[in-house]
Amino acid sequence: MLGAVIGDVVGSVYEFHNTRDYNFPMFSPSSNYTDDTVMTMAVADWAMKCKAAGETAYPHQLLEECMVKVANAYPCPMGGYGGKFRLWLFHPQSLTDDTTGKPAVRRCPYNSWGNGSAMRVSSIGWLSDTLEETERVAGISASITHNHPEGIKGAQAVAAVIYLARTGSGKEEIKQYIEKRFGYNLNESWEHLHQTYRWDSSCQGTVPQALIAFLESKDMESALRMAVSMGGDSDTLACITGAVAEAYYQEIPSFIVDKVLSLLPEEFLSLLKQLADGAYASCYAKYIAGYIPAKTREYTPDRISSLKPGEVFVFGSNLAGHHGGGAARLAYERFGAKWGTGVGMTGQCYAIPTMQGGVETIRPYVKDFVAYAKVHPENKFWVTRIGCGIAGFKDKEIAPLFTDALDVPNIILPKTFYDILMKR
Repeated sequence: MLGAVIGDVVGSVYEFHNTRDYNFPMFSPSSNYTDDTVMTMAVADWAMKCKAAGETAYPHQLLEECMVKVANAYPCPMGGYGGKFRLWLFHPQSLTDDTTGKPAVRRCPYNSWGNGSAMRVSSIGWLSDTLEETERVAGISASITHNHPEGIKGAQAVAAVIYLARTGSGKEEIKQYIEKRFGYNLNESWEHLHQTYRWDSSCQGTVPQALIAFLESKDMESALRMAVSMGGDSDTLACITGAVAEAYYQEIPSFIVDKVLSLLPEEFLSLLKQLADGAYASCYAKYIAGYIPAKTREYTPDRISSLKPGEVFVFGSNLAGHHGGGAARLAYERFGAKWGTGVGMTGQCYAIPTMQGGVETIRPYVKDFVAYAKVHPENKFWVTRIGCGIAGFKDKEIAPLFTDALDVPNIILPKTFYDILMKR
């Protein structure tokens, strides 16, 4: 979620004074957070409260309370709130209730397709356990105001990219999924957009462009520069691009982080820390939020891009060994997983099949893995959240399979698994 805030701040001074200069100054004395950050915090507050309470319905009433509360605390952020959204926040009776055609007696959605639904959704991509849940909750977060299909689609697409990126999907896999699922055209080049793009505050005129900036970037800073120098609604473009780039790269230059954090009020820093304390925040997010994990346990990072000699990447596979997506694709492309081998050790990888049936069909393979690790103390096994991506299982279903791994010092589990096992 920090990436969204960073993008917002970096783009803030260029929202109404566009630049096409890729090498624009990243910050100026006027740089600050805008309404994009304020509402990102509101949605995160709502989502974390629902998550903590085990509330699966994600009620609009609580979301409304969170949004109105933070807006009352920050009524005039840099750039201000959008016209109809400002009315929804502060003067809801001036809007028309679409269900009756009469003046609203309460806050009602106003059929917006604006990019406000997409710019505030990033926390959902981090907090959700499955891709299906990600898109469902993102849709709920949008529809309280942006109940037009394009407004809902924009929020769902951004949250889906964040979920896919943080769970190990590559850029091509992400691109293909978004094009097929949401119908966005992601084939236009950034170079063409850089020359021709103009202001567009719609979801359909912002989300694809923000994603193209991410897809053509090489790191967090280049993603932000591509988004802002495209012109248009610069803070929102960079907010969306920054959100997905953080999930994918999970590295942000310290000079950017330090500057942005220095601009945020304590309330926002506290919300960022709450998210960082949670199971799904990136290791880098934990660091910048001031959170220091307990030294008694080591956890598998959310994203592994390289391995040292003797380290092993443990991933969820299928019995056929077709390593086409998620962590399996990463294992195949980077760490020596063998196509056609779906079980056991190849290269610097250990494959555990997760897609042949229910949870109990996975248990014997986990048992074999633990036994293998015990007789290979020279190796360090980084266990990913196997089965919790494409296979569709939840952490609470998979974690108990690793009970016997707790006492094996060279098996490192995800923090989500440890947290669940420690409560048993």
